Amino acid sequence: MKNINICIAGLGTVGSNVILSLNENNDYIKSKTNLSFNILGVSAKNKFKKRICDIKNFTWCENPLDLLNIKDCNILIELIGEEKGLSFDLVKQALEKKIHVVTANKALLAMNGSELFKIAEHNNVLLLYEAAVAGGIPIIKSIKNSIYLDKINKISGILNGTTNFILTEMEKFNLDFQEVLKRAQSKGYAEADPTNDIEGIDSAHKLTLLSTLCFGSEINFKNNKFSGIGNIHIEDIHNAKKLGCRIKLISESQIIEGKIINVTEPRLIKIENPLANVDGVINAINVETKHLQSLFYAGEGAGGKATASAIISDLFEISNNSKSLSLGYKISELISFQSFDLMEKISPYYLRIVSKDLTGVLSKITSFLNESGISIETILQIPENQNNNNSIPIIIVTHDTKKSSLMIALEKIEKQEFILEKIVLINMDKNY
Repeated sequence: MKNINICIAGLGTVGSNVILSLNENNDYIKSKTNLSFNILGVSAKNKFKKRICDIKNFTWCENPLDLLNIKDCNILIELIGEEKGLSFDLVKQALEKKIHVVTANKALLAMNGSELFKIAEHNNVLLLYEAAVAGGIPIIKSIKNSIYLDKINKISGILNGTTNFILTEMEKFNLDFQEVLKRAQSKGYAEADPTNDIEGIDSAHKLTLLSTLCFGSEINFKNNKFSGIGNIHIEDIHNAKKLGCRIKLISESQIIEGKIINVTEPRLIKIENPLANVDGVINAINVETKHLQSLFYAGEGAGGKATASAIISDLFEISNNSKSLSLGYKISELISFQSFDLMEKISPYYLRIVSKDLTGVLSKITSFLNESGISIETILQIPENQNNNNSIPIIIVTHDTKKSSLMIALEKIEKQEFILEKIVLINMDKNY
């Protein structure tokens, strides 16, 4: 029997579930792996907080840094969750002491990973993070192991359960964004300050790590372009349905013309696309490779049990004396890609233009689009939505066009006196 000694910093939902799972499944783990995971020490803000697990048999440290002084600690699990600060100091010092680290902290790695992974490699220890991206979906190990030698062309998906829940509930119950946000907060799916989720920042953190794994890019959060779902109206969800689509917050990474695209944004997804049918707090990821047109993963992207499952899988990888590198690449091999200018990306677009209900408005709008070389696939005028302000929404779906050309046309259109609101612009998925 091989004994693996662990210390855990952070005993919230995830940390408590890790302890509970290791304790409840101890005999099963031993029988299947000949491994014994022994928790030596723990640390959290409040020792006496009521938890789902019993911690009385573990050494308690008021200061998480003191965990590193516990004799024979093999692996530190960091679940404090700070982007810098104590989380960074703890992980850095653990790696410098040649202690393996497992973390669910995507913000820490996306913003400071370059330094931490370099220290891990220098000291010949692993810094693993399956739980940092898409919860219980084993996407990190799939990329590092199962498809490591298959060239990846693109990775895309729904990486944030909070925003997916909000969009699902808006459509299901015909509610506006703010109403559903409050519902998500009451259910514990959204934080009191939901900015990181609804603005796409959380998804961009995760995409930063995925793009490095897929393309060997340097860890550079600044390569991300992101926008959230705060400006999505219930009218856009209704219109998407009429167009045979659903709106999802999609994160995507690929290499175009030798430059990297890391983008998180709302998109209209054709209903036939599996991503369009992922609802609630579920995450989903699609990988396109040279040999596989579509490798689709879906599952629980958050929550105590799902995240604990991912952490335990990392414990097992370390315990097997894995020769796989933390990032799948040596730090010296990572490439500093320039960021592709999204204004030059060719895509179809959805436009919602709210105009005065006047004769000739549509022809004027289309003429501005034509002047910029933008062809129109679909036009919907929806008079049933007419209101007391004598306005009418005009829904336009363009054919493939450069965003730079489209923005020139929209700037001209928005200057017209018959335009009543800022034009809503949403990217259409290329598989539309």
